[in-house]
Parts: sequence; C-alpha cells; structure tokens
Amino acid sequence: MSGSRPERVLDPVCGMTVDVAKAEADGLTFVHDGKTYAFCRSGCLRAFQEEPATYAAKAEQSHAISVPQAKDLPVIDEGMRLWYEACSCCLSDAFPDVKAALDAERAAKVEAPVGAGICEVAEAQQSGAVQG
Repeated sequence: MSGSRPERVLDPVCGMTVDVAKAEADGLTFVHDGKTYAFCRSGCLRAFQEEPATYAAKAEQSHAISVPQAKDLPVIDEGMRLWYEACSCCLSDAFPDVKAALDAERAAKVEAPVGAGICEVAEAQQSGAVQG
C-alpha cells in the first residue's frame, strides 16, 4: 500500500459504507493478517472477530468506495440503500437527509416504512417494545 488509505470502505460483515476515520475514532477497526478492517457497529466487529477468515475473504472481493465530497446529499448508492434497510436508525444518525430522502422515496411508492434496524439501539428499542 502506498501509505494512503481510503476515506470509506465497505464493512466486510454487512456491506455497509463505513467512514474509516469515524470507525477508528469509535474503536471499530480490527487488524487481521496485517490488514486493518473498519466496521459500522460493534456487532459487525464482534462477528468479524469470531470468524475473521470468512469475512476477510469476503472483504477481498470488495474495494474501497470513492464518495464525492459534496455539500449536498451524499450519493445514495447501493451501500446507502442496504444501510437504510438494515439499520435505518444508524443511517439517520450519520446522514439524516439521506434517510429522509429514502423515506420519501418509499412513501412515494406507497411502501411501508423500514424498521429501526440491527444495531444495539434498535435492538434495545425492540426489546423494550416486547417487554413493555
């Protein structure tokens, strides 16, 4: 590697777009076989740590993502759409305008809203709803 690193990569577990600097700041990186991987949430990091060979092989098939640095909405690519469907509450935290755009898109198609998601926050909300 030339010493430079990508700004964004795909989480090797769930395929979400991950901001590498934010993942580092949040302690969501892991070194395996000399390569650093970045994750969108602690659950994905744990899954990778439990089966690093499986997910490292999956990561080899993906490439760094180039996202333009625009002042408007980020590009709503397949990664953003997968993130929205998998964990809309985390997408909302990171990119509220993207979530709003995708919510409006679903509403225009008369589709039901997506659920909260798979992260710890969504899991806590779901358990509270089940227990309460």
